[in-house]
Amino acid sequence: MKMPEKIDVIMFAPCGMNCKLCTKHLSKTNPCPGCLIDSPNKTKNALKCKIKKCLETKRVKYCGRCSEFPCKLIKKQDKNYKKRYNFSTLNNAKRITYTGINKIMLEDKLNWECESCGGIVSIQEHICSECGLKDENK
Repeated sequence: MKMPEKIDVIMFAPCGMNCKLCTKHLSKTNPCPGCLIDSPNKTKNALKCKIKKCLETKRVKYCGRCSEFPCKLIKKQDKNYKKRYNFSTLNNAKRITYTGINKIMLEDKLNWECESCGGIVSIQEHICSECGLKDENK
């Protein structure tokens, strides 16, 4: 999948994950549309996400804007992502407090676009979805 000119802000999940950069979204078979998009193709994890359900009861769109941030739910998710993927969803969620969502999406586009072919490098695997090149710098 090629990196779009602009990543739609609806792709930024409440927890700080940019769904556009997720391996589940980049899957060639049955891709997940993203956490905030209503679709029957959502992954089981997206459907049962406790973080998303928590925010449905609050008056904020992103965890980073919640008065209880960082809570135990996001800390647990962050620990898992750091261990599995060397990526901090907590730090990414913090960005929302000092950076506008449009700027975040622009930064993510620049940081996660394959330099070789313009594809999308996944956060989890650090592999370009288009050419398969592994990006060791991520």
